[in-house]
Formats: sequence, structure tokens, C-alpha cells
Amino acid sequence: MDIAQIENGKSPDEPYNARLGFWLPPDSPYGNLTLKLMKLCERLDEANRRLRESWIFWDRARQPLLSVNALQRHVYANEQAVYLIRRATDEIISLIWCLSEKEATGKYPEQIKVDCIGAVMAKPSDQRLAPFRRHEVLFLQLNEIANAFKHSFVNSDLTVIGRDEPSVYALSLDRNRLSAGVQFHSIALRSLVDGFNAFYAESMAWLREFSDRNRQPGGAASGSQPIRPETNATSAATGSRR
Repeated sequence: MDIAQIENGKSPDEPYNARLGFWLPPDSPYGNLTLKLMKLCERLDEANRRLRESWIFWDRARQPLLSVNALQRHVYANEQAVYLIRRATDEIISLIWCLSEKEATGKYPEQIKVDCIGAVMAKPSDQRLAPFRRHEVLFLQLNEIANAFKHSFVNSDLTVIGRDEPSVYALSLDRNRLSAGVQFHSIALRSLVDGFNAFYAESMAWLREFSDRNRQPGGAASGSQPIRPETNATSAATGSRR
């Protein structure tokens, strides 16, 4: 089977290698952003495991002799994969917006105001950061389907499977108001993965460029204070910069 996978630079069970990462501020008020980059890669590993399960159980569910629980396992693998991809998307959005503000103002924002797909979509296209402008279709698909999985009371009525390839289906009911009307959403799983891969590649390119612009020889960022164990204010090392 030709299983669609997120292109995060490694197979899910391959150990994380330093070549996959790059410097980001390790001492931001929001935590170690280099570590966050590694955790993002690990989250995508888990999404790839769920994608592989989705493909396997989709194939079994189509066989003349139905495999026990194959349809259910396919559906729940889809749900988990979508959640992991949605969460990774929100993390990337938050990370890029936070670092963009730091670069523009010289300090970290007191609040990450653009921290999810909804916050991006609330802005006019020409006011969005560059990595967010070309991925509106992906954002809408992820937002609608993930929210249906999370909130829609009618989604459990859905029992559909893709005929030709694994697909994701959802029934949404806005705020569970009957007057809103039920909406049916569907997307081929491969199409969703391809859309995310394009967003992920552009986002990683932006982050690498940020790293190159702000990292100085020796490893410290421009204007950053290295983390030190010393607490004595009279220490010669205190207040020094690299």
C-alpha cells in the first residue's frame, strides 16, 4: 500500500537526530523553543502511526470477509490523526507568530494572540504572516473536521468509508443548535496530508531563516542571555553575553 505520511524528515520509529532540528531560543518565557521543535516532530511521528493504522484498517474493512472492528479502528485512527495534525498546526502558528513579534519588537509578547487556526482565519488574508497566507483550504478543512470530532453531538451517526481510498468524514452541527443545520464534510486522507506537508515545509523554511538571522557564532541569539547556574550578582560571568 502507498500510505500517505507527513514529511517530518524521519520514519516514526527512527530515533530523533539533531540534523532534524536547528537553533531556536532556548530561554524564552514560553519555554525552550528548540525543545518545542523536537516535540513537534515527535507529535508528527505519532500522527504518522495513526495514518498508517487508518490505511491498514481501511483495507481490511473493504474485504469480503469483514475483519472484526476494522471499520471502527479505521474511523478512530482518522480521528486521532486529525487531532494530532490540528494540534501541530496550532503549535506551528503560535511558534511563528511569537517569534515574528520578538523579531519585530525586540521582546516577547505578553500574550500569544494568534495561537490557532481560528485566530489566523479571523484576520484578512493580507494581514496574515507569510507562512499562513497560502493554506486557507487546509485551515478550513482541519478546523471544520476537528471541531466536528470534538464538539458535534450528531457526528456519531456517521458510518461511512471511502470506496477508493481512505477518507475522513464528519457531521458538524454548529454549537449543537438544530437551527444551524447539519453539515457533511469529507476529504481524502491523502489530500489532507499533502496540504499539511505543504504548510509544514513552508513553516519550517521560515523558522530556519529566523534561526539563521538571529543565531550568532557560538550558539547564542542576538540579544539573548545564556542560561547560567550562577546566582551571585557579583560574579564576573553574570550579565555577560556571548
